[in-house]
Amino acid sequence: MRVLVTGARGFIGAALIPALEAAGHAVRGVGRGAGPAMRDWRQADLTVPASLAGVCDACDAVIHLAGVAHTRAAAKEHQAVTVAGTRTLLAEARDAGVAQFVFVSSIKVECARDAYAESRRMGEDMVRACGLPSVAIVRPALVYGVGMRGNLERLLRMADLPWPLPVPSGGARRSLVHRDDLVRVLVALLAHRARDAVYTVTDGASYTVRDIYDLMRAAVGRPQARYALPESVLPAVARFGDRVARLTGRRCPWDSEGLAPLMASCTSEDRRVWEDLGMAPDHTLASGIAAMVASRGMRGAWS
Repeated sequence: MRVLVTGARGFIGAALIPALEAAGHAVRGVGRGAGPAMRDWRQADLTVPASLAGVCDACDAVIHLAGVAHTRAAAKEHQAVTVAGTRTLLAEARDAGVAQFVFVSSIKVECARDAYAESRRMGEDMVRACGLPSVAIVRPALVYGVGMRGNLERLLRMADLPWPLPVPSGGARRSLVHRDDLVRVLVALLAHRARDAVYTVTDGASYTVRDIYDLMRAAVGRPQARYALPESVLPAVARFGDRVARLTGRRCPWDSEGLAPLMASCTSEDRRVWEDLGMAPDHTLASGIAAMVASRGMRGAWS
């Protein structure tokens, strides 16, 4: 099977392409810049429809990973990339006779009302209505693993400091999924050939930020924090961080976005994808964090 992968140079795509090739598929990667070392690469931009012309030709399936990764982006950017770009890609897939389309959305469509989540909902609606023989919508929880960026990487950096931080205990909970487990699901879905399926993908557990922080402290060999701030102070801290960012022009790690995981839950107990595919997650959060720490070294590796 020839599989088109958008967002092929991203965090998930970089692991998905070799997994697809190992499963015997031919892969066509698509991205905005020069491609990795692979036989079939197309340089294209979801915001430039002409660049996508013919991109799906001779492909049997599409796994659509590309999108705006950061929730801080302007609403018009989410609309241009996730909504208009997906619309163009679907048209190309129909014209090329693609049989399967897998749209990688986000768990945030179930628990958020921001521009990011809204654009993902609109993308999902277009995929459901596209008329292709087999479509699947995959909603990953927060994806982590070696090479990740974002809030979890910042938390890991803070966990490696000599002094423990009084991260609040309890409160908001988050579901997570290891990148390699998500990749296994995406590869397996090609053989499953689901019709109009919507799957939320998690490792089956949920965590507070304090749970995650404590696992990180243990993984880097630091002593556990003995104290915790009350959750009631978080909104004030976030407002202060936002003000610091406006005054300095540099993002503060404890601004509203950085503290959002502490203040709003986003979880799912949906295990249908594992049941339908006859699989189970390979990675626990503890083992995944240990591998991340090992890949970067122990104390002092973050400088």
